[in-house]
Amino acid sequence: MAIPAADPGFAGPATGSRHKTQALSDRSSNMDTSIDADLASESGSAGGSARGSGSVDGSGSDDRPIVGVDGRAFSVRAFAIAFVSVAAGGFLGGALLGIVPLVGGTLGNALGIVAAAFLVGAVGADRRYVETGLAGAGIGTASALAGLVSVGVLPVGIQFLREYGFGVAAFGAAVGLALTLVGYYFGRDLRDGLTRNIDR
Repeated sequence: MAIPAADPGFAGPATGSRHKTQALSDRSSNMDTSIDADLASESGSAGGSARGSGSVDGSGSDDRPIVGVDGRAFSVRAFAIAFVSVAAGGFLGGALLGIVPLVGGTLGNALGIVAAAFLVGAVGADRRYVETGLAGAGIGTASALAGLVSVGVLPVGIQFLREYGFGVAAFGAAVGLALTLVGYYFGRDLRDGLTRNIDR
């Protein structure tokens, strides 16, 4: 009795099952590869953005000293810029309003200090309240003592300086500190508003 030959186009149940299993396995492998590639891409982009924004962990990309020429907590350069700016502002303000009797020079000095601190805050990239405040306190102290010494003739001014120098110096430092911090704060506020609008 002749046995019919198997049809080459016919696949039995076992063969079809193997084909289905192989197809599912290939599809699962492709999905795993795609997911791994996506995760690697996201990780790389996140790392790149973190490096670009400068936000790093405790390893510390900011290697500037705490105090120095360009220190993080205190910058000698920022202090020098603030000191020169505040001194120039006070001098120019006093010179411009010095023609007004009695209060012209004093008011001009105060307005010049505030305006100079405002410009320093608006132009500077970093927040430097400590440096600007110390500069204002120094200028206020020097202005107050200079005004005390200039009272009357020189011997009288020296006598006033001996008697009231400490109190006058403390008052000048407090006024200079307050004026510079007020001006600097509004300068920083203006800069933050402008940069926020640009970023948007």
